[in-house]
Amino acid sequence: MNRDKHIAGFKSYLKSNAYGKRTINTYLKEMKLYFDWLEKENIEPENVGYSDVLAYMQQIKKKSVSQSTVSHYINTVRHYYEHLKESGIIAANPAGNLKVHGVRRRKLHHIFESHELHRIYNSYQVEGLLGKRNKVMLGMLIYQGLKTEELSRLETGHLRVREGILEVPGSRRQNGRTLKLEPCQVMDVYDYLVTVRPQILMCSGQTTERLFMGLAGSRNLSNHISGLMRGLRKKYPGLKNTRQIRASVIVKWLKQFNLRQVQYMAGHRYISSTEAYRQSEMEGLQDEINRYHPLG
Repeated sequence: MNRDKHIAGFKSYLKSNAYGKRTINTYLKEMKLYFDWLEKENIEPENVGYSDVLAYMQQIKKKSVSQSTVSHYINTVRHYYEHLKESGIIAANPAGNLKVHGVRRRKLHHIFESHELHRIYNSYQVEGLLGKRNKVMLGMLIYQGLKTEELSRLETGHLRVREGILEVPGSRRQNGRTLKLEPCQVMDVYDYLVTVRPQILMCSGQTTERLFMGLAGSRNLSNHISGLMRGLRKKYPGLKNTRQIRASVIVKWLKQFNLRQVQYMAGHRYISSTEAYRQSEMEGLQDEINRYHPLG
């Protein structure tokens, strides 16, 4: 085994996927342990199968580490073989469907289908200036998968209505991206920009480029979003919060686009953040532990 060549290739793969220096060092350290095991078993990395990865998992468990640590080690191996797969060295990832039973994972609520999200948007009852503003914000949650804090950072210049484009600015934790508006949004957005927003500005006495604001001039949209969600929950009890909406949007995108495209659309800095939603979809996004291969 040319270990240095394998390590170098994996390191380049991680860098190309925007992993941080600390994460890369952790992955490489864990891969050295995996390569030690492969050499001991006289197995070439390219020839590893599902049963071999399973045997490696059992070897890790003998060290009396936590299930979370075992899961982390296997996740590193999974990334390594995803790198080999993308490089055309192997056809399938032998660790692709291997999960560690007993690891507590993030619990997510019901994931809405596209038609359910569309119904929530279309059925929203607009009342007054703030109601029209709220519908535009709701549309950006449902169709562009924005976070509440991203709505707060939007300015009028980020919208190109004639082109049907929304430019979402980046931040320390989120990448910027350019997203398309859905046809059903365009007229509501246009009406908001031309008619509603100027009236809200007049009522609040503000002069600002921010896209959304309250009648009292508040810069913080959290209370406004909370009020919007409270109203929606009366009609849709299964709707919990904006994070649930965003998760539903990302899962929908993963059914339509490849992982890299969804990473961009979601504004994720790291592809592992996007992968978490793909894993959640495989698990049904319910409050249950993965059932693919119960271990432990």
